[in-house]
Amino acid sequence: MCAVEYKIKSILPDVLSAAEIQDYSGYSKFDALNSPVLGKLTFNNKWLRFFFTQLVKELPVNIRPLLHVKKSRNPKGIALFARAYFFRYQLTNDTDYLEKGEALLQWLLEHPSADCRNLCWGYNFIWQNTIFLQDEFEPNAVVSVFVGEALMHAYRLTKKEQYLKAVCSVADFIVNDLPVLHDSEDERAIAYVLRKVDAIVLNNQVLTGAFLIKVWKETGDEELKEIARRQFNYTVNRRTAYDAWYYTYPQSKSHITHDNYHTGGILDALLEYYEETGDDRYMQTYWQGLKYYQQHLFEPNGAPRWMNNKKYPFDIHGSAQGIISFAKAARHDAGYMAQAKLIADWTVTHLYRKESHDFAYRQGRYLKWDYSLMRWCNAWMTRALGELELCC
Repeated sequence: MCAVEYKIKSILPDVLSAAEIQDYSGYSKFDALNSPVLGKLTFNNKWLRFFFTQLVKELPVNIRPLLHVKKSRNPKGIALFARAYFFRYQLTNDTDYLEKGEALLQWLLEHPSADCRNLCWGYNFIWQNTIFLQDEFEPNAVVSVFVGEALMHAYRLTKKEQYLKAVCSVADFIVNDLPVLHDSEDERAIAYVLRKVDAIVLNNQVLTGAFLIKVWKETGDEELKEIARRQFNYTVNRRTAYDAWYYTYPQSKSHITHDNYHTGGILDALLEYYEETGDDRYMQTYWQGLKYYQQHLFEPNGAPRWMNNKKYPFDIHGSAQGIISFAKAARHDAGYMAQAKLIADWTVTHLYRKESHDFAYRQGRYLKWDYSLMRWCNAWMTRALGELELCC
């Protein structure tokens, strides 16, 4: 057993146990507007809401307790924890892990977004960004897909029909409820939220597309496969000449250029399309994009760059995404396992907090954000380390 594998085996159960003790509840990166204090100070102004959201997430100290932000469960985080348990079950065959993952799914199924005709979920906070405002638990594509992926994982492990039924309902939300922003013979793009907006989030198209492909694989619904293919086309066709992606189209709608974790998510989706269908139409783009990802979004020692043109801060989410992406790539090219382990080793060495069995948020050039966020830090890292452990 190599040193990295030993670290994973020794800390992953501890992080999961620490999260369980806290009922998987904690603070979130963008939850500043859950503060009753800041809520009043925004005067219902978009840019004040955006300013306070950004201010709280960028401060190197956690001021949420002072602002009376309450800890709570994040549906996306719960889905990530469930998948971590499922990976552990696959590795160990210990049914306790399966039961804990299924218990989290049961909570999700009992707490979907209200007043929606299909199953869907949203974040546990009020979220203002440059494109839209979302209320607490208002559904969106990304959270719904992450829950859907956990449900699909459970279905493939247990073959319980309740999970397949729920998965199909999430697929109906994606196909029928989210507004269509672009529709042509070869391309399709949907909104992130339940309203039309003036920017298309590129990773959203392949994230939802990869989920629809899995549902097609289990149900044989050819319409889902065709919709997924057109959504993949939309994002693939908007890559740069050097095989990278901006966050939005048009790119001017977001300050994000080529960032770490959205890039990794796009690459994962391209690979999953191939794994589910056997169709390699996107694989050349995948391998070229993966090379760009490795060279421009990670330091030689495994530290995750913030963006292609900005080194700091080294963010825990970038670490988790890199571990996942290169572990997945290693299924097809074993040489990439070294990169996954390099990132894991850097992250455990620099961001793991042994005393509290959790992960710190960020490492800057001079300062460390030495506090933990339940979903952003620990849910992502347990999900990442769980997949890495299974692939090792």
